[in-house]
Amino acid sequence: MINLSHSVTMSLKSLKSSKMRSGLTALGIIIGIAAVVATFTLGASFGAYFSDQISATGSNYIMIISEKEQLFYDQQVQVVRNTAGVIGASPVSMAGGVVEFMGEEKNISAIYGVSEDYADIASVPMQSGNFITDKDTAAVVVGKNIAEDHFKNQITTRSTIMITVYNVQTNEYVTESFKVKGIAGYNETNIVTGGDIDDAIYIPLDVAKRMSGRDDYYMIFGMTESGDDVQEVADDVKKNLARNLGVSERNLDNEDLIPFLIFNQAEFLEQIQEITAVLQTFLAGIGSISLIVGSVGIMNIMLVTVTERTKEIGTLKALGYSSKDVLLLFVTEAIMISSVGGAIGVALGLLITYIASAIMGISMGFSTSVIVVGILLSMFIGVIAGVYPANKAAKMNPVDALRSD
Repeated sequence: MINLSHSVTMSLKSLKSSKMRSGLTALGIIIGIAAVVATFTLGASFGAYFSDQISATGSNYIMIISEKEQLFYDQQVQVVRNTAGVIGASPVSMAGGVVEFMGEEKNISAIYGVSEDYADIASVPMQSGNFITDKDTAAVVVGKNIAEDHFKNQITTRSTIMITVYNVQTNEYVTESFKVKGIAGYNETNIVTGGDIDDAIYIPLDVAKRMSGRDDYYMIFGMTESGDDVQEVADDVKKNLARNLGVSERNLDNEDLIPFLIFNQAEFLEQIQEITAVLQTFLAGIGSISLIVGSVGIMNIMLVTVTERTKEIGTLKALGYSSKDVLLLFVTEAIMISSVGGAIGVALGLLITYIASAIMGISMGFSTSVIVVGILLSMFIGVIAGVYPANKAAKMNPVDALRSD
């Protein structure tokens, strides 16, 4: 019986004698494996990226957003603070307005009125300067994108800007001058729950109330003792706040009757993981189509090869090679084609991921298991696609094979 090393040697000679055909045969596997590898690697990269970005805001926050006006006041903030497990809560008022800097005006939709503890609770990163305090009356913190990109001239600390907002009590526009106390933002693009810090402006809460004429809050930002119990504490906050707002006990589980939305870190991370998994599955399915096409290509080429090498098969059998030897020879050839194609596909998939990650500015997620799975998958395809043609060759009658033209 022919041994494996002999079978590999003969298969290599056969593949070298028809390089073009071998290359075209492996093309489908290369494209398919590259697509699958790139899909899973990019999916892992995006998953890790988004998880890191969300985690940067802190793993123990709770964000409660009102779904209607005049819902949250100081009383509701105190309810959140008094909930077991909450170590801090900061109210947030929100208004849109016009910001003027050096004679240039821009509409800014995210002007937040916050207290000084908001910086710690919401993990606001400072690029320069300091965050506002409750004692400030004419100080402001500007998001990095607004400071650098919104105006022709760059806003820096100690710059003076004018902010105009609409006062709902007087029905007039109120304009006040502010000194920029700090620039907030991330060094890289970041997803920030409760508003993008890079595109926000923060003013003292009391000043925001006076200018807008509103005493209610748009949002309450809370902090728990640790990220481990954030989900449990968030559930307690939801129940306590709903009761305070008049939701009956029997309706606490009815989301349609709860007049606010509540989010926490655990939910965001879970959503990101679910979205990433769905995208990976969808894109991997598309890549699998290429693998199916590639396996069919290998089978077709191997069937043609069997026909072309009929006399060779007859000669091998006449020399004493058994049907199992011929079967092993052709299966080995199919596996080698698919394995080489798989190796090239893995390399190509990783290269695509590296280039895409570099363009998007994210870290490339890499796992050796992807390489192993890619190679094993291609070998499996080679076996499946090569068995039928190999079996057909093995069953040939040596006399008939030698007589063929």
